[in-house]
Amino acid sequence: TALLTGALHEDGLADMADGFGGGRTREDKLALMRDSRIGAYGVLALLLVVAIKVGSVADMKTTGAAVAGLIAAGAASRAVMPALMRWVPPARKDGLSAMAGKPDRDPVWMGIAIAVVISVVLLSWTGVVALLVCGIGALVIAWLAKRQIGGQTGDVLGAAQQVTELLFLLGLAAVC
Repeated sequence: TALLTGALHEDGLADMADGFGGGRTREDKLALMRDSRIGAYGVLALLLVVAIKVGSVADMKTTGAAVAGLIAAGAASRAVMPALMRWVPPARKDGLSAMAGKPDRDPVWMGIAIAVVISVVLLSWTGVVALLVCGIGALVIAWLAKRQIGGQTGDVLGAAQQVTELLFLLGLAAVC
C-alpha cells in the first residue's frame, strides 16, 4: 500500500513521531511536523511499525487469513481518518487537513459501516476483536493529538491510519 499511496501515511507517522517526540511546545511540535526532513523519532516509528506489521502478518496461520486481514485492516484504518477529521478539530488553520474540511456525518458513518462489514464478512468474530483494538487505538491517537497540539493535522491522520492498521493486525494475530 505504501507504493500505491506514495508512502503518504508513513510520512505522516514519521512526522508525528518527530513532532510529538522532539518538540517541547505546541508550536515546536507543529514546526517539526511540517519539516520535510525525517528525524530519529520518525525513523524509529517507521521501523517499529513496519517490523511489527510484518511479524503480525507472518504469525497468521494461513495465507488466506493474512490476505483477508490486510484487506480488513486497510478498510478499518482508512475509516479512522475521516472520523478523526469529523470529531477532532484541526490543530492548524492552514494545513492540508484543515483545507480539506470537516466531512459530513453520513459519509463518515458509511465508511465505518463498510469497514465493519468487510471485517465481519472476511474474518467473522476475529474481525470484531480486531476492530475493537483498532477503535481503541483511534481514540488514543485522538486524545494524544488534542493533548499535544490541540487537534488533528494531515500528519496525525496519516499516523492514525498506520497505527490503527498495525493495531488491527496485532489484534487479529492475537486471536487467530
